[in-house]
Amino acid sequence: MEKKTRDTRRALIDAAGELLARGGPAHVTLRAVGAAADVSRTAPYRHFQDKDDLLSTVAAENLAVLAAEMQRAVANTASDTTPLFCACLAYVRVAWEYPNHYRLEFGGDYVIKPSQVLVDAANDFNRYFNDLVVEAQRTGDLVADDLRDVGPMLWVLLHGLAMSNHLVSDKMCERGSGYQVEDMQRVLALALRNLAPR
Repeated sequence: MEKKTRDTRRALIDAAGELLARGGPAHVTLRAVGAAADVSRTAPYRHFQDKDDLLSTVAAENLAVLAAEMQRAVANTASDTTPLFCACLAYVRVAWEYPNHYRLEFGGDYVIKPSQVLVDAANDFNRYFNDLVVEAQRTGDLVADDLRDVGPMLWVLLHGLAMSNHLVSDKMCERGSGYQVEDMQRVLALALRNLAPR
């Protein structure tokens, strides 16, 4: 019975993630998620208090995926660039691959009331990000100013790159005015050079 409960919960989370990817938070309702997961109408309500609880779980998992992708990029010893550059590139790549997930986590149109699971995941991600900044300062890849200044400055840079293509895809800007995948490394390298010690 416990395995079936876990399987149902997993199916609901996966279905919510797919609906979110296809149409954003507006497409994620407990009824639609139940139908997509091919479970009973009442099943979603047995696992999640409401839509925000379900979306909090999806967002928490995606934050973990984002951190894991950044860590995997840092661990890639074949790269001839800095660990910071690799991590930042992974951050923007994941944001571009999962735009609706990214906007859910980092300030899109739909604001969720976060569950404790999401709060914990956000704290874990922030700790990892701060550790990344501290290490980059130690190795001389980032300016050695106060972490409370440098960390947010780096995140604003990454968030701007992440959101640039989201704005274009939402037709708020002219087509062709956003960055392409091939631009990402060049723009990121330029930005990080300006955050390096002089």
